[in-house]
Amino acid sequence: MRPVKFLTARTTVIALFLAITAALLIAIFIPQRGDDGKIPAWVTSLPEPLGFLGQLGLDHVVTTPWFAALVLVFAVSLLFSTIEQFGAVRALTRREPGTDGEWREVADGPGLPARLAEAGYNEFPTSGPVQRYVKHGLGYWGGFLLHLGLVIAVLFSLVYVVTQHRVLVRLVGDEVTRLTPDNVAVKQGLFPVQPRLPESVTLTRVEPRFYGNDKLQSLSSELYFTERPGDLPQRVAVGLSDKSSFGRFLVYQGNPYGLAFNLDIALPGDYRKMQLMIHYPASRKSPGYAELPVPGTDLIVKGKFVPDREKGTMEARAPLLTLRLIKGKRFLGEAEINPGERKEFGPVSVKLTSVQWWGEILLDGSRGTAGIFAGFAIILVGVLSSYCLIPREVLVREERDRTLVRFFVRRFAPLYREEFEALAGDGRKKEA
Repeated sequence: MRPVKFLTARTTVIALFLAITAALLIAIFIPQRGDDGKIPAWVTSLPEPLGFLGQLGLDHVVTTPWFAALVLVFAVSLLFSTIEQFGAVRALTRREPGTDGEWREVADGPGLPARLAEAGYNEFPTSGPVQRYVKHGLGYWGGFLLHLGLVIAVLFSLVYVVTQHRVLVRLVGDEVTRLTPDNVAVKQGLFPVQPRLPESVTLTRVEPRFYGNDKLQSLSSELYFTERPGDLPQRVAVGLSDKSSFGRFLVYQGNPYGLAFNLDIALPGDYRKMQLMIHYPASRKSPGYAELPVPGTDLIVKGKFVPDREKGTMEARAPLLTLRLIKGKRFLGEAEINPGERKEFGPVSVKLTSVQWWGEILLDGSRGTAGIFAGFAIILVGVLSSYCLIPREVLVREERDRTLVRFFVRRFAPLYREEFEALAGDGRKKEA
């Protein structure tokens, strides 16, 4: 039993809790890998003597083996503590009441059981001379339910971390995107569960809505998935606060979104079709910016746009794109361009063929989410049981044609003095 006592000791639990808290603080304050799996710049820029910091996984704390081990030990500690709680509460609810302590004589002894029943007290079975009536007996189990909820939440959090499989996809409106390793970013845990990805997804609508101060109010998208080649597309709608599902994946709306400007770039002796994807501006007066290097050349296309050329709304009613071309160190020119127009920039000409929305979605195939929410629900029930369903006991015994009672409450006793007085009626105190 020594290992169990060690795991359930207060110092052990506090040490594990502090270690997990420290790890989570590291994950908060040190840049971590995003859903696209990109390694943060600080890892690649570490000097050689500090290279071991990258090997510790400080850029992906929650998916490291050492963090999983910490959470597992903490969960085992909570599990043993919960078992002890169960035994203690079970013994408490089944204990035989004694005759010691201060007892009070009840004036109307024969009417006491009816008054107790009317007040919500239930008789608990006893084998001795003392009868036991309890109100809100569920409150005894509050601490146990709290521990049980913690165990479930921690265990399923561990399941989620080790089976993590998150797929980030950037989509352009009305383009069919095949979900292959080449065009998705995958974030995996230690033992990822990898359900088969859908065959393709098409983004048909992006709908941002804004408050009067230009802040984003809501963002939603309409998607069409196909499970296998040749299947009929199935509609899935998602929003920032409204996830959906497809197959074994939960589908989330990503935060990034904007407009994609399709460009035909004519170079001397060459021709390119490229896509300039610009994040949506934060306000109607502040443009969104992006730049696009043209592969195989020293040409860079820079662009900015505002949602409305009159700057009167955040809605993309008449987006205005301004292009600037730079070749090497030479500035070729700058011009506003509308869909269907072609502009000349020295030896280079650019045509804006179309404008489409783009956005990101996240497919989460991890396991354990439902268990985490179930754990927190049980925690809530435990807290409410402990503080809203305070168990009260009335012990009753007969002595020489007199009915004696004793009241017992573990928490907030002064709050229930009037309730006990009403049950006892006019009577005298008697030392047992």
